[in-house]
Amino acid sequence: MGTKFLQSPAKILTTYTVGSIMGFDRGDRPRKGGRELELFGFGPHLMIDGYDANPEKLADKDLIYKVLDELPEKMEMTKVLPPSVFEYRGQTEEDTGLTGVVIIAESHIAIHTFPKKRFISVDIFSCKDFDLKVALDYLIEAFEIGRYETYLVNRGKEYPKDAREARMILEGEREYLEARIS
Repeated sequence: MGTKFLQSPAKILTTYTVGSIMGFDRGDRPRKGGRELELFGFGPHLMIDGYDANPEKLADKDLIYKVLDELPEKMEMTKVLPPSVFEYRGQTEEDTGLTGVVIIAESHIAIHTFPKKRFISVDIFSCKDFDLKVALDYLIEAFEIGRYETYLVNRGKEYPKDAREARMILEGEREYLEARIS
């Protein structure tokens, strides 16, 4: 059980096995030298690719609605509209699944499922920080995800457009990346 880091200029990909969130303390923030690192910019965008999930749960429209209805409150977010869940018929049966979205005051949460492939893709974008582990643990349990990959992108790194603040943001991002890969 280990963590692999693949680095590119645009993102860092971290592959986890269930139950291991390496490099995180409490699951919500990376730490370096016992000090919590601040995320800078507009807000975090957590993307989760889940594999070996329970196909019956991935095909359950009511469960996806329930997850989208409950998750914002668990993350201390504000739901603007009730969730919407739609069935998508792909060109093949394997590409058929469900897509759901809930609009939150802070941005959105989207879920895409492919039951025949036992795959789920989740996007959580927020203009405020949230506990990544709370969201991830809830989704793993709800859909019985066997293994997963997470992608965390800090959106709008140069927001606000002040040169001094932008320099601080970029320096903070470098420190954050160092903590993630060391």
